[in-house]
Amino acid sequence: MAERVAPPNPRAALRKAVAALKVFPLHGVSILPGTPAPFHVFEPRYKALVHDALEGDRIVAIPCLFGKADAHALRPPLKAICGAGVIEAHDRYDDGRYDIVLRGLARVRLLEELAPTKLYREFKAEVLDDVLPAGGARALQGELETLRQLVYELSTKLPAESGAPQLAEAVAQMKDPSAAVDLVAAAAVSDAGDRQAVLEEISVARRMERVIEEVAGVVLVLSKGKGPQV
Repeated sequence: MAERVAPPNPRAALRKAVAALKVFPLHGVSILPGTPAPFHVFEPRYKALVHDALEGDRIVAIPCLFGKADAHALRPPLKAICGAGVIEAHDRYDDGRYDIVLRGLARVRLLEELAPTKLYREFKAEVLDDVLPAGGARALQGELETLRQLVYELSTKLPAESGAPQLAEAVAQMKDPSAAVDLVAAAAVSDAGDRQAVLEEISVARRMERVIEEVAGVVLVLSKGKGPQV
């Protein structure tokens, strides 16, 4: 993988990019802020998208398709709320294909598709900021501690190669409840519909409640000696 490169201020780059946001629609994929995701890019229109992104701000959004059958349609409907991220690493093959790592930056809402001038689609969009309770992040410290404990319990029930111990260690060090819950959701919420629901939830309190319930369910299943259904 090529050296990791990102704009000096990715969030500022995203704020500018939403005037004409490049979109790479996929089925069953939801990119959460702060989390990395690898992609193999082979379709001509998306090879062009990655090329242009690498030549510019490196910002790309990954909206979810409504159905798998839409994957090969020219302009299928897209779920409006999606994750936008920055290409932080890439490899280019001789035939123009790419392997990329996209790191989520923020939730965005697609507002209006721009007139087609390229092989790929572009949208006017807006960045969706987190909504915290009246007491701010401090009001969610109890829920954050519950999440930490659940992830620790999960790490004791899964093999080291699962990555759960590393996840528990990372979450134990995190102070921001929004960042922590997104990291856990990316690792532990396997159902595509549930991940999209987490992505669409801008209330950090409700997002935390949803992910705590999900992780608690996995821990309960593992405690009974059954493998989680993924």
